[in-house]
Amino acid sequence: MKKMMLLLAIASITTATCMAQDKSQGKIDYEVTLNLHAAMKPDQLQYKDLVPEKVVNKEVLYFNGSKTRLSRKDPDEITSDEGAKVKIVTNEGQLAVYTDGTTGQSWSLMEEDGRKTLVLSEKGKGEKKGNKPGTRTKEILGFTCRELMIKSKDDEPMTLWITDALPFSAGPMGISADKGLVLGVDSKKVSIIATAINYSPVSISEVSVPADISVKSEGK
Repeated sequence: MKKMMLLLAIASITTATCMAQDKSQGKIDYEVTLNLHAAMKPDQLQYKDLVPEKVVNKEVLYFNGSKTRLSRKDPDEITSDEGAKVKIVTNEGQLAVYTDGTTGQSWSLMEEDGRKTLVLSEKGKGEKKGNKPGTRTKEILGFTCRELMIKSKDDEPMTLWITDALPFSAGPMGISADKGLVLGVDSKKVSIIATAINYSPVSISEVSVPADISVKSEGK
């Protein structure tokens, strides 16, 4: 009987520890599937058979409270079955995206010719009249996400899946909504899904804009 009581006590301690888990900080893993064939321009279609139809890339979003940092990188160079080496560029020099949920501001960490700069996106600048809330919902990582239909920079329709359960606005590939966290993206050229959320310690310095890098406003 004493042994049984001891086991129950241990189980109670474990349950209490899980309930006390800090969910204000951690990281979210994204799987980004790029449809290379769909993204080709008309003058590139002659090379269609030399590149794979799709490539999968990874991105990670770190968060602490209302602050986030999205870590970005281009996919590794690949070699096709025909021996052609293919380098895919998706970030156009963007290494990371920082957001602050309390101010609504975001900064892109850019690198060009070995020099890093921070580009500040003005609050509200990303709002578009063409954005249309949908009626569907989707469950991703236990979060019920609402549907938002937008258009990308090249005027391609995209569907974003957004949760309002976390206190910041951010998303993969620098894609974000005016409110909420983007956990999924569906479009002809790219498909993105959040595959895991891990509540683990993330220092505030990891998600804060670097103080030693110059800042400029978007478009300047």
